[in-house]
Amino acid sequence: MNNNHPPAGATPARIKAYLVHLYTASTTVVLLLSTLFLLEGQLTAALFALLFCIVIDGTDGILARRYNVKKHVPEVDGRAMDDVIDFVAYAFLPVLFMVKAEMLLDPVLFFGSLPLLASAFGFARVNIKLDDEGFFVGFPSYWNLLVAYLYLVSAPPWFNTIAVIVLAILVFVPTRYIYITRFPHHRNLHLAAAVVSGIMLLGAIVVGGTARIPLVLISLIYPLFYVIYSLRLDRAARSG
Repeated sequence: MNNNHPPAGATPARIKAYLVHLYTASTTVVLLLSTLFLLEGQLTAALFALLFCIVIDGTDGILARRYNVKKHVPEVDGRAMDDVIDFVAYAFLPVLFMVKAEMLLDPVLFFGSLPLLASAFGFARVNIKLDDEGFFVGFPSYWNLLVAYLYLVSAPPWFNTIAVIVLAILVFVPTRYIYITRFPHHRNLHLAAAVVSGIMLLGAIVVGGTARIPLVLISLIYPLFYVIYSLRLDRAARSG
């Protein structure tokens, strides 16, 4: 029997599962909104919409497991949909933002291509996600967050370009980084910290003025912990 054969009928379970897929797909609408803002030169609004996509990405997997979408809608590959959307949300559109905001040194085409090429290989790697252990392998293409922080602190183009080069290289370095929604240890604590960090970052975008930098710095606390803790766990895994 073919396990991918769709169950017959629009059962409540299938409807709920399809709604979860629709929720994931709705990210494309937010990305289009961000793109329109970007083309109109409304950089702050574009950045807010771009980062808001993280909210959907951080919750759709939880809903997918809650409503068992693989079982009830086996004909739709949620992972494939997620990967397509994530490449745009986490790599392509952030790079386009950097280009529009003149955040990179010349030649912009060369330096802007580095995150895209690295992420194309990163997304295509079969071991990019260790779901059972709760890790990404290699820098997990958080270009949207990088762009947000660099833009909000008005980092100079030379610094932005160096950061892009270094992180593009780190995509290929098999270091483990915590996959927050899958990490088995203190998951709720990590999720809560990530939520608080995200709220602070979105707040920094909205308020502007003198309150922006303090909010940015507060929002950086968890990302810094995330990197340090990930490196510590990776080192322990290698030595063990």
